[in-house]
Amino acid sequence: MKIYFITSKLNFRTSGGSIEEIDYIIRTLIKLGNEVTVITAFSSSNDISLPLPYKVIEENVRSHGLLGMQKEVYFLLKKYSLEADIFHVDAHLFMYGAGIYKLLGGKVPIVAFFNQFLTCWPQYSSSFFPQTKVGILPRAKKKIRWLIERYVGMFLLKYLDILSYVSPNLRSMYEDFGARKEKSIVIGDPIDFKSIMEANGITPDFYRQRLKRIGPITILYSSRMSPGKGFDVLLLAFSKLKDKDHFRLILGGTGPEAQFVRDMVLRLNLTKYVTLPGWVSKEQLYEYYRTADIFIQADWWPAGTSISLLYALAFGLPSILPAGGGLQWNAGKSALYFKYRDVDELARQIERLEKDHELRVELSGNCFRRLAEDDMNMEKRIFGLFKEMEDKVNSITNR
Repeated sequence: MKIYFITSKLNFRTSGGSIEEIDYIIRTLIKLGNEVTVITAFSSSNDISLPLPYKVIEENVRSHGLLGMQKEVYFLLKKYSLEADIFHVDAHLFMYGAGIYKLLGGKVPIVAFFNQFLTCWPQYSSSFFPQTKVGILPRAKKKIRWLIERYVGMFLLKYLDILSYVSPNLRSMYEDFGARKEKSIVIGDPIDFKSIMEANGITPDFYRQRLKRIGPITILYSSRMSPGKGFDVLLLAFSKLKDKDHFRLILGGTGPEAQFVRDMVLRLNLTKYVTLPGWVSKEQLYEYYRTADIFIQADWWPAGTSISLLYALAFGLPSILPAGGGLQWNAGKSALYFKYRDVDELARQIERLEKDHELRVELSGNCFRRLAEDDMNMEKRIFGLFKEMEDKVNSITNR
């Protein structure tokens, strides 16, 4: 099949895990014998330093507004419809323009890939960092956008051929908002776990062999420092530990709340214990995972999954996470859990895991058991997506 991806950008240097997911889906589809072309909509943001096994066409969508962007994506689909057997689009950005294309008679089938929440939904915020007050006019605009996406957007979404989600939690969230239930699949977060493990010498026994019984325990969390990522919850819980000298905390990343993170470290007198390396290369990030003792993501929106957590699974790191939602679906039995935003319970779980060496080893082993389960077998999940795409294309060809 000739598969055309329409995605926002390909920035392999500084962007988050979404680029890694798209790239892995594409590479796997190529291995299955498909010809893949990628169209980047916001090409000025591309950063491609290595040769790619697929063609990249750089388009420039000028509008960042909801209606203007959908109009431009509609014309992109029309432009390449004679070349493609099937399209694959970033759902949260382009699904309405794709729906308009199908509604107005577009013949090429479309897969929408859902890995993020909608802008019109209530935005997640940090519990313990300063909050910006939203005025009446922005709130009114957001309500209008919510109504448009709920009633017009979800109507258009039903015209798309396949809906692909990164978790059952996210699928439920969209279905509750009005997305159709039929012709939808859960593909998971497509990360190449095998390659990460092989490149970094990770085996199921690696954590046991390096188990730290004396000396400070290294806690790691690295992500974009944006609202709701849990840096505030983790720092407050850390401040409540009885023996802080037993721990070292590495908080990687940068972003709009980076200054709040630095301010809280100072206010809680944690400078002695906390390292803030900022943005680091992928190689340095992997080294942090390779040498850390515990991974903690203390917050995230309920249906959200986490590439940072998936890296922890690949490196066999025992985790501590908020109970329920997408994070627990990711981790399964490889983590301890605490009540949502309960800093006291999080502190108790940290102290428990520090003292119980065998529990750490058990949770580490459970990382690899989780990765061995079918819903985390990314090659198998992408093959399932490929079969759905192939069946759809064949059903049109054989008419």
